[in-house]
This record gives sequence, C-alpha cells and structure tokens, in this order.
Amino acid sequence: MTPTKLCALLIATFVLLTGCGAQQKSAPTQPSSSTTSPEATQYENPGFLAGKEFALLEAREYPWSTIGRLNIAGRHFCNGTMVGTRKLLAPASCLYNLVDGRWFQPNEMVFVAGYQRDDATISSAVKSYQIAQGFTPEKKSLKSLLNNWALVDLTNPLGNYTGWVGVTNQTTPNDLIIEAGYRRSWEHIQALFPFCNQYANRTIACPVRHEGPLNRFSLTTQGLVLAPSNAIADQTYQSWNLSLQPVAPQKSPYVTPHPQNSVQRLLVDLQYLEKNTPDVGKALLRAQQDLGIAQTGQADSATLHHLLKRLNALYNGKPVS
Repeated sequence: MTPTKLCALLIATFVLLTGCGAQQKSAPTQPSSSTTSPEATQYENPGFLAGKEFALLEAREYPWSTIGRLNIAGRHFCNGTMVGTRKLLAPASCLYNLVDGRWFQPNEMVFVAGYQRDDATISSAVKSYQIAQGFTPEKKSLKSLLNNWALVDLTNPLGNYTGWVGVTNQTTPNDLIIEAGYRRSWEHIQALFPFCNQYANRTIACPVRHEGPLNRFSLTTQGLVLAPSNAIADQTYQSWNLSLQPVAPQKSPYVTPHPQNSVQRLLVDLQYLEKNTPDVGKALLRAQQDLGIAQTGQADSATLHHLLKRLNALYNGKPVS
C-alpha cells in the first residue's frame, strides 16, 4: 500500500471512530433508511417505542424523574422510587448481603434519581433505612415476599427537584398499568413497558425476569402511583405515612417539569406528528382535541396519560375507555 493510500485509510478510520463515539453519547433515535438533508435532520422526530413492547425514557422529565437507581457498595443496584422529599421505597432484599450474611450500611449506598447515561447529577447519600415488619432476608416465605420493602431516608431533599409518586394497594380495571425502571441489560437508561398490565400476556408484553424486576405503576393524569403486585401491608403503609397523591417537582433546575419528550414521541407513533416536521404545537392541540381533553397546548401529565392510553387501546385492539 502506498503512503498516500495508507494516510487516506487512517483518516477515514479516525472519522468513523469519532462519529461512533459521538453517536453513543447522544439520545437514542429511530434508525433511518434514507439519507436526509441537514434541514430535515434538524426536525427529525423519533417515535416513542424503541421496540414492539418497550420504550426508552428521558429520565430527566417528570414523572419519570421520580424513578432512580439505588447503588449498593459498588456491587449491584436496585430500582428505587421517590415517595417524599427525602424518602424512597426500594426492595428490602436489595439491602441485604447474602454472601456475608449482613445488612449493607447506609454509608455503602447512594441513590441517583433520574439517572441517565452516566449522569448522576441528582444524587444523595443514604442517612438511614427501615425494613418492613415481616421481611426475613434468608427466608422465601410468602409473608417475607409480601413485606419485601425498605423505606430509605436520604440526606438530600431530592424530591423537591424530582417530584415523587403516590403509593396505592388498590387498582381498578380502568387504571393504566405500566412497568418501568432500570434493567440489567439497560443499566444506564430507563425502560418502560407500556403494555405490561393486568390483561397482558407477561411472556410477550413484560420484561423477562432474569433482567431484574421493574416497579409496577399506575399512570394517572397527575403522575405515577406505585401499585405493586404484592400489596404493601396496611400497617407498613400507615406507619411509613405513604400517600396516594403524586407530587410534581417544586424546583426544576435539573428536571423538565412536564413530559415534553415523551409526549412529542407519542405524537409521532400515534400519527399526529410527522417525523420531519417542526410543527409540534399544532399536532399537540389536534391530539388534545381528538382525545377530548383540555386544549392547553402543553405537554403535561394529563396529555401523557391519555396518549399512552390511546397507544394501549391500539395495541390491544380495543376502543379507548
């Protein structure tokens, strides 16, 4: 190979590697089958679903910002959910070291809310935690399973910046049930399974169990409500002062207080918005009118709820209730 050709090959390789590195750091978008002009790319709107059964979320927007990762001693993590200004719920089993036969200490834990692609800006050390009465880490009894909860107290008031979820033991057939959180195969980005509800075939519409359990929520017009399959004991619910009502962020330097990214992507999947158009406002108003909700022109939690409900109806082949 001549020096000239070798130089050209090295330059081309450098450009290719540089492009790949930049792509890994950017938000995931739907693949395009054709080359588009710079003007068209500027307005490219990705759809909501990344696969047939799941979506990848923007963790820095409410209500997804209420979900985070509780990192344990550099060994593993579990899904944690904000339920107050400084409080979150996590599986009690995650806080126990089966190898050493001991509970992990608070100073071995860090909670990161709205964790997104190695961005741990919204984080806090753990001050203390409480284990639900009846949970026994080395026993797999039904009683222990039903009480597999820990209430974690944080040193920083992250809930002011992320908002928090409500918690309920009751769901109805009309509730919009979803599963969301971080999986072992997608450790650095939140995944949502929007069709994993009380009517779903779990082998098709829900995450596989070996990739780690996700939390089960009811998505309401105000935000997320944690609705675990194994209900939290009434005594625990009351003693921990859990509430049904979700709360939006009070301060928003880190989190978008409305689900703008999710709503815009849902508008694409529901064919209110073309992929290569900047006219999101008109599409949003048309969708709100069609859904019979207030035409605010704002991508709020109520709009997210109704769009995701419409997507569920189309997926299930049923009319919107």
